[in-house]
Amino acid sequence: MAALPIFLAVFAGIAFGLLRNGRLGSIARARIRHPEFLLVAIACSLFVGLTDQGPSAAIAIVGLIGGLGFAIVNVHLAGMAIIAIGLIANLTPVALNGAMPVRADALVGAEMITPDEIDRVSLTGAREIETNDTILPVLGDTYPVRWTNQVVSLGDIIMLVGLADVIANLMLTRRRRRLPPSAIPSLEALGWAEDLADSTEAEVDLREGVDLRASLDVSDQADDPSSSTTAKPVQD
Repeated sequence: MAALPIFLAVFAGIAFGLLRNGRLGSIARARIRHPEFLLVAIACSLFVGLTDQGPSAAIAIVGLIGGLGFAIVNVHLAGMAIIAIGLIANLTPVALNGAMPVRADALVGAEMITPDEIDRVSLTGAREIETNDTILPVLGDTYPVRWTNQVVSLGDIIMLVGLADVIANLMLTRRRRRLPPSAIPSLEALGWAEDLADSTEAEVDLREGVDLRASLDVSDQADDPSSSTTAKPVQD
């Protein structure tokens, strides 16, 4: 896949994120797991795309498996499952055919060749012209993109949608407000944070609407025998 569609997917994701009041800085706080899988996928893709040496199909398969592994271990990120589906859609025809099948008519539609050159065209890398013996040709490179002079597959389109979705959702991530460790004993005394006893830094979502004053009033009344058993509501 050429770089331009990837840049456009990234731009679309940022645009949607901003429209939903997201922040670019939130992307840097994403919990990315095993980035080495992504590095393998990028390295294999660049090797196959820039050279015509070695077992291109095998290298392409390794790269697709690396990308799929990265998507699976990071499936906790919203939209990453879509990328995984796109990778599977690309991996399947390459594994079954030994190369990514490319529809000749799509090459003409993308203005990469002329109709007269169909019978003489040869492809490099892990690609081959689709034939009658091709398995699952529908998952091959069948969609021409004239303005970028390239042919993309259904898997490529799914991955671009997933990439935009991942970026847009990462921009919506908000940093939670944190309480210092010194606050843990007070929370435990109120009966809130039994599960935080072993934590060195408690992370509490303060959007839950918990009212400290109400809990303190109830606790004080329980210690005072002369007080009423009914807690007075706290007025905000």
